[in-house]
Amino acid sequence: MVELFRRFFHKPLIATQILIATFFITLMTLAMPLYVIQILNRYVSYGFHGTLITLTTGMLIAIVLQFAFRILRTKMASVVNQEPNDKLSLDVLSVISQAKAEPLEQFSKYRAQEVLNKVQTIHNSYNAQTLNSIIDAPFSLLFIAGTYLLSPILAWIAIIGIFIGLFAGWLSIRKSKQHSDQILTQGSKHRSLNYSAVNALDTVRVFGAAKFLQTLWQEQLSKISALQNKIVGTRELSQTVTLSGSSLTSVFLYAVGATIVVQGDLSVGALIGANILAGRAYQNTTKLVQTGSLLSKAKDAFKDIALLQKLPMESAKGTSIRNYLGQITFQDIGFAYPNSSNPIFESVTLNIDPGKALVVQGQNGAGKTTLAKHIVGLLEPRRGSILVDNVNLQQLASPWWRKQIIYMPQEPTFINGTIRENLLFLNPDLDEAVFNNILRAADLKFFLDQTPYGLDTLISDNGKQLPLGIRRRLSLARGLVTDGSLVVLDEPTEGMDEKGIQAIYKIMNDLMQKNKTIIVFSNDPKILKGASLILNLNHKPKPELKTQALKG
Repeated sequence: MVELFRRFFHKPLIATQILIATFFITLMTLAMPLYVIQILNRYVSYGFHGTLITLTTGMLIAIVLQFAFRILRTKMASVVNQEPNDKLSLDVLSVISQAKAEPLEQFSKYRAQEVLNKVQTIHNSYNAQTLNSIIDAPFSLLFIAGTYLLSPILAWIAIIGIFIGLFAGWLSIRKSKQHSDQILTQGSKHRSLNYSAVNALDTVRVFGAAKFLQTLWQEQLSKISALQNKIVGTRELSQTVTLSGSSLTSVFLYAVGATIVVQGDLSVGALIGANILAGRAYQNTTKLVQTGSLLSKAKDAFKDIALLQKLPMESAKGTSIRNYLGQITFQDIGFAYPNSSNPIFESVTLNIDPGKALVVQGQNGAGKTTLAKHIVGLLEPRRGSILVDNVNLQQLASPWWRKQIIYMPQEPTFINGTIRENLLFLNPDLDEAVFNNILRAADLKFFLDQTPYGLDTLISDNGKQLPLGIRRRLSLARGLVTDGSLVVLDEPTEGMDEKGIQAIYKIMNDLMQKNKTIIVFSNDPKILKGASLILNLNHKPKPELKTQALKG
């Protein structure tokens, strides 16, 4: 509720206009019971047709005005929520795209996806309909006041009925929330299992995981179904109580009102008008039950988003170096993953001058990709520092640093978009001729010529539908568009056919001739043979650095 009022009063002029529109909507709503009272008391009693025409014309005008004010108010209420909703979406996306990689991994990608879904929950809760329902509630006092003017006793009956309806709704929300929290937990587990199964369909089929999945699915679905049935039962009971409360209020109001009419202290028209007014008040105030349920879900969603927003962010306003040529230094760096008893590596100390090359070798799990992510700035050393032209890497502006690197990761992923868009993220204004040369160098021309839409081919499922060799070629081309001074290639020949491997060798030779600094993470014998400086991560805990003479 606090968030709703914060949004509402953030734009005072629009807030004032909404309140004025709501006031006139309420006045136009009052026209109906007044119309009924006048028709029954004046026209029915005297039968003068002029009275009927006048009253009916006035009522029609009131209906048209009410319609216009409602449309206008809804548009203004949408404006109140649009900007905060858009800002929230962009803020969450910024966290996802700029949070430091390691804390985000610990938060878990699946959980981050769940938080992104919570943004839509907030959008659905904080909308024009919710705002209008909240604002309508206090204006219902005018309906109660109108009822009070007709008969104080009937007004008190209406008030008691409203409080009973609100109390029943509050109990329903409280009970439903307990079940909803449980169903969210079970639902999250079930979606995680579904996600796991879809991403490993081959494993499900070939290795007979279907029975295992069916057992877990059945257990989860049984729990979810039981909770859903409880929620449905609670909601149905709440709706029944609310509807019954409206009917009971009308029954008592007519019963008591009838005795007052018989006593001559109230007209029949006034009795019917009072019932209409009480019904409007009841309807507007009990809407708060549904609105409260939506706002309760939004409150929980805000809590989850707040946890994501606490993640540390990469620096976008750090230092940049005017003429970076590719020099990089490792000063006694060490790294161990959380909850791990042994470091991946420690005491790595070496300097790579511009134009020089280093090959990092090691078996699977030795830490090659981990060290590559340190250089790119996705991970930070537990101790020591990485210097770039004698500037600590952590002090550099991350966007600037990524543009200085030609990076080819071991496991490339892509965004769902066109191939062209994916390759040009870091250099969208790249000259077309230069871009075509990169595509040829990465051995992509044949693949692109075979696809119906070429560079405009849409990538889906983060590129997983593409063959590994094509993904790695695309990854290489994506890195080359930066023309950075530092080249970081993580297992560049892995998963490549002979033609692709030859393309990698040629690109590496071309980059050496351009005086680029190259760091290659590979066990490829040919790449190792051509290296003058080798860092062996198999040597634990401190990697072994060795040099070898190259045959001329």
